[in-house]
Amino acid sequence: MLSILFLQYIIKTILCKENVYDNIILKEVIMTQNNGDLFSNIGQTSKILKIFAIRFFNKHKNTNVSFNEFDIIHTLKTNPNIHQRDLAKILIRGTANLSKDLNSLEQKKLIKRFIDIKNNRMVKKIQLTDLGHKLYNEIGVIFEKYAKDLENLYTEEEYKLFNSYLDRLKNKLTESVNMVFE
Repeated sequence: MLSILFLQYIIKTILCKENVYDNIILKEVIMTQNNGDLFSNIGQTSKILKIFAIRFFNKHKNTNVSFNEFDIIHTLKTNPNIHQRDLAKILIRGTANLSKDLNSLEQKKLIKRFIDIKNNRMVKKIQLTDLGHKLYNEIGVIFEKYAKDLENLYTEEEYKLFNSYLDRLKNKLTESVNMVFE
């Protein structure tokens, strides 16, 4: 509960001056009383975290890359030479939606796509270019520093336990709805 209150405080006091739609969502989330329902709390925290991340990114970036594009760059940095379909699964985005951002990143020379063979099948792989690595290193440092600050809200044991609970819930929900990313 401390983390949601902390995020709400930061968003409310520092970053609530941009998008009107986001402000309406934030106001609803912040004003909603949490009745102890775990799923509502996770949903609220997720919405707040996404809005906060977008605003934090927009406030600290010095580039023409969007938040969604940087999310792709970050994922490619942590998953080198990933297949386009796997990238879509990790980001929980459809491949058509993802292709638009990949085309933009390729035009900006931040990624390169190539064909590879996996299990005797052709697959599209993506990797960061030198320029993409440079951009990540410039922007990623700011995010990583802030992420460390948030991680300090919990002990290492609490962090691992919390993360394992979320992974178990995510896996069960994904399995239950038979999520397919096309």
